Amino acid sequence: MKNQLKEKINNQGKVLGTFFTMGNMSAMECLGYTGLDFVIVDTEHGPFDTETAMNLIRAAENVRLTPLMRIADVSHKEIQRAADIGAKGLIVPCLRTMDEMKSLVNLAKFSPVGNRGFIKGRGCGFGYKEWAKDIREFMETSNEQLLVLPQCETVECLNIIEDVVEIEGIDGIFIGPFDLSIAMGIPAQFDHPDFTAAIERILRACKKASKLTFIFTRNLADAKKYMEKGFDGIAHTIDSTVLIEGYRTIVENLKESI
Repeated sequence: MKNQLKEKINNQGKVLGTFFTMGNMSAMECLGYTGLDFVIVDTEHGPFDTETAMNLIRAAENVRLTPLMRIADVSHKEIQRAADIGAKGLIVPCLRTMDEMKSLVNLAKFSPVGNRGFIKGRGCGFGYKEWAKDIREFMETSNEQLLVLPQCETVECLNIIEDVVEIEGIDGIFIGPFDLSIAMGIPAQFDHPDFTAAIERILRACKKASKLTFIFTRNLADAKKYMEKGFDGIAHTIDSTVLIEGYRTIVENLKESI
């Protein structure tokens, strides 16, 4: 169950991925030929049920993309299904309190870190992968390899970020810049001094605690900027956006010749 994303960060320092919302296994396989390191199956905003998400994870693994999953909230069902079907990381939105953060860890990690419900699902070959045969090794490996990445996209989370990153079982922070800027009262003003200060605060807290840092970006300039700032992972744009903008560019260029 090696988490290739963690290995790449340890070896290369930077990883690049995207959000997946279109729901087609062939589209997922196509992304595997782009050079991306990971994909985020978005079940917060995307239309996916558990079985669809599981098949998308299979498709990602087939082309050596590390599948992460953004779930809707901190609940037993959301966390358990994502972990059991083989997601290698959980991105969790809209968190505001330390109690929510601790509940997330409690549901996502096995004892002694948390109290995740026990089953050997498809992520470990239904218990038949070598590392999953011994229960202690299975629990320890699962805790080590499943990334728990709460989103910092609320003012409340920002205000306690230094405490959040010290929680055992929190592996890193994923920044949702649009929702965070909206929560701060400066929607999409990503160059606003208060927003840039917030980004620096989150990054500084994560580095001090040796936790991973991920952020969503909407353009190449921002992606390069945040890489240079020291973020470990960039989730660049959304599959549907790339499809539309890519074909728009083709159509506009060809129509100029007509």
